[in-house]
Amino acid sequence: MNKKIIIALSVLIAALFVSAIAGTIFYYNNKVSNLNSQISNLKAQLKNLTTANLTTALGIAEVIPNNSGNNGNPTKFNNLYITGSVANTGQSTAYNAGLHVVAHDANGKVEINMTVPMDHDATFGTDAATNAYVSSVYQTSLLQLGNLYSEQNVSIAIAIYHEGTVSNWTVTPVWTNSP
Repeated sequence: MNKKIIIALSVLIAALFVSAIAGTIFYYNNKVSNLNSQISNLKAQLKNLTTANLTTALGIAEVIPNNSGNNGNPTKFNNLYITGSVANTGQSTAYNAGLHVVAHDANGKVEINMTVPMDHDATFGTDAATNAYVSSVYQTSLLQLGNLYSEQNVSIAIAIYHEGTVSNWTVTPVWTNSP
């Protein structure tokens, strides 16, 4: 009988020991998982503190010229006119900052797909004919993207001359976080 008690106690002690080890492993695995989650959260917060963030307040309209012949306006192209402002609310410089503009006509054909600098009184064309018109009537604007510093706000006034008539568009700020 003594042997049976010793064996039973040995099995019970072994089971308790294995349970204690399993419980400890489970506890520390949960702790490590929780700490990894906190590290990921802190990395995301740090990224937000060290990156640019561009926000826009823009008005956008398709401008169709008045070619009645009475005003002497030789404009034969429509332009997508973008006005307003862009602000960098992030804590870092937005390098190579611009506005990516995509516009479609009523049938879904892409009429504009280009990235323009954030500028005031800028005029661009989308193809050879509109570029020739822009350079003959307006001062041609450069497509060179610029930098927008932390907390900087810029005024926007951009005309993009194009063929056809656009009926819908998206204008998205783009930038890189390093030069």
